[in-house]
Amino acid sequence: MNTHDERPALQALNALYGRRAAVYDYELMPVAPLRREAIAALDLQPGETVLDIGAGTGLSLPGLCEAVGPNGRVIAVEPCEAMMRQARERSRADHLGAPVDFLAAAAQDAPYEAALGERRADAALFFFTHDVLQSIAALERALAVLKPGGRVVAAGLAWAPPWLPLSNLFVLGAAAHSVTRMDGLDCPWRQLEARMKEAEVERRWLASAYLLRGRR
Repeated sequence: MNTHDERPALQALNALYGRRAAVYDYELMPVAPLRREAIAALDLQPGETVLDIGAGTGLSLPGLCEAVGPNGRVIAVEPCEAMMRQARERSRADHLGAPVDFLAAAAQDAPYEAALGERRADAALFFFTHDVLQSIAALERALAVLKPGGRVVAAGLAWAPPWLPLSNLFVLGAAAHSVTRMDGLDCPWRQLEARMKEAEVERRWLASAYLLRGRR
């Protein structure tokens, strides 16, 4: 059981991303190639359902919607009201090609069943969601609604080996204004990987970032 009280962290996260919402899309432009790689790694098929956990302003929605098509579904989970507002606006403005359910909730409290009904999701994306990955409750909540063998992809920042000080300087600067918990940056995927049937992790950007692919 996760004994960490996540309420203060959630309040801090909402405050942090509420301030960043207006410029978030510009800040995340450099990671667009990794986002595309992460979405491709999900191997989504037309008609499938995918969870976008920590959806932010919806930057992953166009790629996810294109992959699952009009008969598929994307479930976007985001607790920050300012970020979710932009995600909704993006979905309207871009006329995304798949239905999107917006769950304005923390990942550990997300009412997935309201969107899924009797179904289970085929895949889940955790893109730059360090705080979520450190929450056992959030991970178990999401994995519980995935099909057996459901695909999972996660990507984000991680400490590089000590002989790459410039990489770690980058991670420190980026993490300082994007996460509420610095713990776990040595292996951000640890809790998720432990719950995977199979998983592989690759490092990117001189080891300052990672990409995990796995199955429930």
